[in-house]
Amino acid sequence: MDTREVVVVGAGPVGALTALGLAQRGHEVLLLEANPDVVAAPRAIVYYWHVLDGLDRLGLLDDIDASGFRNTAFRQRVLRTGLEAVIPLEPIRAVTSRPWNVHLGQDEVVRIALAHLARNPGVQVEFGARVTAARTDETGAVLTVDSDGGERLVRGQWVVAADGARSTVRGALGIGFEGVTWPDRFVATDIRFPFAELGGLGNANMLLDPTDGCVIARIDQSGRWRWTWGEPADLPESTVAERLPGRLAALGFGAAPYELLAVTPYRMHQRMADRMRQDRVLLIGDAAHATNPTGGLGLTSGLYDLFALVDPLSAVLKGEDTRVLDRWAEERATIFRVHASPMASRSKHLVYDEKDFSTLESAVRTAADQSDPTAVLNRLTGMTVLRTSLPRHHAELL
Repeated sequence: MDTREVVVVGAGPVGALTALGLAQRGHEVLLLEANPDVVAAPRAIVYYWHVLDGLDRLGLLDDIDASGFRNTAFRQRVLRTGLEAVIPLEPIRAVTSRPWNVHLGQDEVVRIALAHLARNPGVQVEFGARVTAARTDETGAVLTVDSDGGERLVRGQWVVAADGARSTVRGALGIGFEGVTWPDRFVATDIRFPFAELGGLGNANMLLDPTDGCVIARIDQSGRWRWTWGEPADLPESTVAERLPGRLAALGFGAAPYELLAVTPYRMHQRMADRMRQDRVLLIGDAAHATNPTGGLGLTSGLYDLFALVDPLSAVLKGEDTRVLDRWAEERATIFRVHASPMASRSKHLVYDEKDFSTLESAVRTAADQSDPTAVLNRLTGMTVLRTSLPRHHAELL
């Protein structure tokens, strides 16, 4: 049987960065990905200012910064009335030396992580390796892996399941994934269209409207944009692209040629695993908790999961008390349930569902109000509640 210290299932950004963090700490890591290559479908593109320190500790930030671009402001606009707030990030200079977000496709972040992984001995990355079953015992976990070479068993002292909201590992272990599925469909679109010139948009925009609400963000400086909109789920998924011209026209920016680069329709959820640790298996990222994408809280939560995990798991692999991983699982689950999921739900409601335009305009006026520096800083740093205090617990246990 193929035996490793750690097996990470799923080579999205959370899985790849987890593997990297453990490899940098000297551990033998096998990273398994079911797809034949890095998934390039439209996914997350914004890395918030408050996760940049964590990316820097992994040694990735310089490469991510060089490949992406920095955004120093975002905006909200009530689409039908035109009331707008432009919110600069400059006030957070009071708490960080990096008052900006970085925009870069998550597939490119994964490729950067894989390049760094290749520099570490004892690391193996396998694409086209699908986990079809999982079981645990007192000393590890055994995965059934199907690849071009046939089916084989892989044993890990520990397994980190980062295999997404449809996690095979979670399902095989009988871990529940309770919550709700939103009744509408989301459509993530990569498109070339002059949003800045015709629509007066900045690099990151929330357009608030109960019919045509959407999130539009610049992907890079070549003219690519990510446009995420919603539609009733009873419309045929196969004809999403046919409805796109009408959706674009409804924004009211005027007619111009566009180039559709990619379109991905999907259903979104607010769900949480019953537990993030079972024996020697740890669930992380979307495998542990799923959220609608409004506000980018899915990937952000997954990044905080792994930032908090790599040091305690490394210590456990070196013989320390495993209770710290129970603390990790409990705290990360609590943070998602109490903070991340409600924040994402409120953002979705504001962008896509709120029908009272006075409520929308009040929200935008509040965002635009820069008169109270303390209040502005509090609003801009609100997402830092997604961080964990696990290092404190780790110290207590050691």
